[in-house]
Amino acid sequence: MEQITDYLSRYKNYNFAVGYTTPEHIDSLQSFEIRDSDVLLVTYPKSGTIWTQQIIISIYELDGGLYEYANNLEHMPWLEYREGRGDYALRPSPRLFTSPHPGSHASGTKGQEGKGQNYLRDAESKGQHCLLLPLQ
Repeated sequence: MEQITDYLSRYKNYNFAVGYTTPEHIDSLQSFEIRDSDVLLVTYPKSGTIWTQQIIISIYELDGGLYEYANNLEHMPWLEYREGRGDYALRPSPRLFTSPHPGSHASGTKGQEGKGQNYLRDAESKGQHCLLLPLQ
C-alpha cells in the first residue's frame, strides 16, 4: 500500500484508512464467497451509508434473523476493514456487509451465475449532491 497522507493509503487505485487493512485482505475479497442470504450495502461516500445501514439492520431485527451484536459496525461490518473481527466466512446467515467501494474488489459475485442481485439507487441523494457542487 502506498501511503498518501498520515491517515490514508492507496491500493489498486482506492483509498483506505492507514492501519486498518492489508493488501492481502483486499486481494482475498476477490474470492470471497457470497451466499444467497447475504446483504451487501455498497455506497458512495457521503450518500447516506450509515442511515441505510441502520434501516437494513432494523428490518432484519424485526424479522428476528439477526444475532446480537453490540453496534452497527458489528452487525454490518465493512468488508475491507477486518479490525480484529473473526473470519467473515464463518459469520452466521444472514450476513450483512458494507463497502465504500462501488464496483471494486468487493465483488465476490463476479462469475457466479444465478446469484440474485438487487440494486437500489437513490436519485434524490444524487440530485442533492449536484446542487451542492460549486459552479465555476
